[in-house]
Amino acid sequence: MSQSIEDSWRVRILGADNTPVGSGVLVDGGRVLTCAHVVQGALELTGQESPGGRSVAVDHPGSLTGEVSYASVLPQGWAPPDQERADVAVLELSGPPPSDCVPARLRPCGPVRERAVRAFGQSSAASPGVWVAARLLGAGGLSPDWIQLDSLEGADGRVQGGYSGAGVVDGDGGVIGIVVAVRRPAGSRTAWMIPVEAVVRYCPLLADAVLGEPAPGPAWPRGADRELTTALVKVPSMRDPQRRESVLRDAGDEIFDLAERSPVLVEDVRGVVALCLQYADGIDRLAAALRWYERGSLPMREFERVVLRLRGDAGPTA
Repeated sequence: MSQSIEDSWRVRILGADNTPVGSGVLVDGGRVLTCAHVVQGALELTGQESPGGRSVAVDHPGSLTGEVSYASVLPQGWAPPDQERADVAVLELSGPPPSDCVPARLRPCGPVRERAVRAFGQSSAASPGVWVAARLLGAGGLSPDWIQLDSLEGADGRVQGGYSGAGVVDGDGGVIGIVVAVRRPAGSRTAWMIPVEAVVRYCPLLADAVLGEPAPGPAWPRGADRELTTALVKVPSMRDPQRRESVLRDAGDEIFDLAERSPVLVEDVRGVVALCLQYADGIDRLAAALRWYERGSLPMREFERVVLRLRGDAGPTA
């Protein structure tokens, strides 16, 4: 293999006229991670139309070869935008990537407060593509899975149209998420990303490409996070800030350390649920911690009924 350029995993998804419509991330196994809406745009799909076996063209800004590749969506790699705002696609290249391209190191995002990150994408105003410096601020946007990132003030660039699917890189060079949306109107420095943890929940076939990914949890049905949040927000121990801290500590160090804090109760609880769903026993540990404080309260019993029902809907787990 020839010497590779730093961050040579960068990919651009090309439309019908071979102009970039979005970005992507080359990962192990000749696969490309991007947003489903980028693929929809490249193939000019409508509504719920599936990409089937159709191919999209991709190029490699991190390669000196100038090669164009072709890729199609894997059968288990399609999670299009819906009410849960999945918006993830995993493609497989039809042949090997350029010899000077090295796959990205995917890693779980983890804590987000004020972390410095960067992303490479292409807008109509910058044809070669531009790196943008940003910082992560916290969960937000149209989905509890999304994380807000704001382009730094004073920087030349900002995350904008054309960056969807772009890898978000932390200070250690790992890709911790992909850009999914930008705020309108034009000129805003606010955008959102889907963290790697959420990407793997929607497309588990990528779990093997993630370094240090928590053990996968049960295959909870779509909408489980919303139902769990609705029930949990009524439990008194989650409504009391001091009691909540004790519950999270009892649920485990990683949950206590990684849970986002918010003054808005429903946002606070939604973040706890999203975090617990990332671990095979996360919801069970949270429920066990709550039982000690709740002593069989009616809201607690209702929360446990919701957990049992959702787990039944998910079917048996390995």
